[in-house]
Amino acid sequence: MTEHSINPSAPKRATQRDEKAVERRTQLIDTALEVFAKKGFDKTSVRELAAAAGVAQGLMYHYFKSKDQLLEAVVERHSFLPQLKAMLTTMHNEPAAKVLKITGNQFFALLGQKESLMNIFFHETQSHPIVPRIWRNILNQGIGLFQTYLDERVAAGELKPHTTDVTARTLAYTIVLLRATSVAFHHRTRPEAFINEMVDNLLSGVAAPAA
Repeated sequence: MTEHSINPSAPKRATQRDEKAVERRTQLIDTALEVFAKKGFDKTSVRELAAAAGVAQGLMYHYFKSKDQLLEAVVERHSFLPQLKAMLTTMHNEPAAKVLKITGNQFFALLGQKESLMNIFFHETQSHPIVPRIWRNILNQGIGLFQTYLDERVAAGELKPHTTDVTARTLAYTIVLLRATSVAFHHRTRPEAFINEMVDNLLSGVAAPAA
């Protein structure tokens, strides 16, 4: 008699078959990321994805009902959100100037590490309605993480009350744009210096003192 038969509510132990299923699903997701980034989400067929993964087309549908669902799984697995959240959570009591500069530069580097995923978003937003929808969702969640930190610093009295959503969007949008155009941008200014100066401008303001 097994533990599960004695206590039906007890969690089942993962079997070797379960582990292989998880491994196979992960393989399909990782393959899809690279194929979508290289060929384009809209131009890639399920048959091509199956061939790239070395599996039968029917097996693809066993794990994912549609190509849209597969893209959602790709984003869930390869999103930058967990790392961004960890950055801001770890330093949430540190001064804003320090945190925003460090996190801004780490976020820029993280987007570079997620190059394949970002290529899908940068190049495919006009090809299929699900791509911009997923991109807006993930970006808005990232903005929300920045805003939560800013709200905490306002509550702590370090920052004056202001529309923190606008500040968070300014930070996130600028860093994403900087990553998207970084090849050309490097000829003029290092991204680290740009991000640091942007943070200084946001925190200190640029208006001259009243006479």
